[in-house]
Amino acid sequence: MKKLSIAVLTVMCLVLVAGTALSAREVIVTPVNGDVTNYNPGINPSGADGACQMGNLNPLAYAITDWVWGAEKYKYLYYADPAGCTACNEGFTVESVTLHLQFGVEDVPVTFDARVDFEEAIWDDALQCYYPGPEICVSSDYTVTIDAAGLYAITLPMDTACACAEFGHWYGISFEFLTSFASRPDIITDEFPVGCVSWNDYGAGWEDLQDFGFPGEVSMYADIVCCANPVPTEKNTWGEIKAMFR
Repeated sequence: MKKLSIAVLTVMCLVLVAGTALSAREVIVTPVNGDVTNYNPGINPSGADGACQMGNLNPLAYAITDWVWGAEKYKYLYYADPAGCTACNEGFTVESVTLHLQFGVEDVPVTFDARVDFEEAIWDDALQCYYPGPEICVSSDYTVTIDAAGLYAITLPMDTACACAEFGHWYGISFEFLTSFASRPDIITDEFPVGCVSWNDYGAGWEDLQDFGFPGEVSMYADIVCCANPVPTEKNTWGEIKAMFR
């Protein structure tokens, strides 16, 4: 009985700590300025040039100061419109995922681990919008080192086998920080708040960043390549499809 009491107390303490951390997050908005430095830890795994890009391709507008705590996930949901990628005649796969971050002089040098994924988006009747769904494929873990302050486009390759996805459906891409930050970088947004497309999971489940009062949506996009014989989303679950690639 004594052990149970200690366990319950420990869980309560963890919940309180998590709640305090979440409530401490404050949206401080500053305009983005300066050139973007591209960071890519490796070449595209297939060796092919991307056919097009999907996700948030709007111009960079704002930096949300000290927002990224680390040990969390960011997700962007988008509609895979075939008209936006006429180079692909059939389906597509994600080649890499890019997220924009800004590091101040107090944030560097810094080394952190991260990975990206590509996933299905599911319709939520309660929210009346699409919501983060099951993963389709996940990259390896990468170690990122940023030595100088500035604005960065951090691109991580999708180096694992990924099913050929069908156009005409909603999907999502994620950037997951596996490391906590001692000094927090800024996340970058556009200037068009839409809602239900930019999501953050800091341990309490997925939250729409518009609920925090973001001035726009997170700047994240995927480079994609063409593929043949795409999987019809409405006929199969991605759990069944992923089993084909194990």
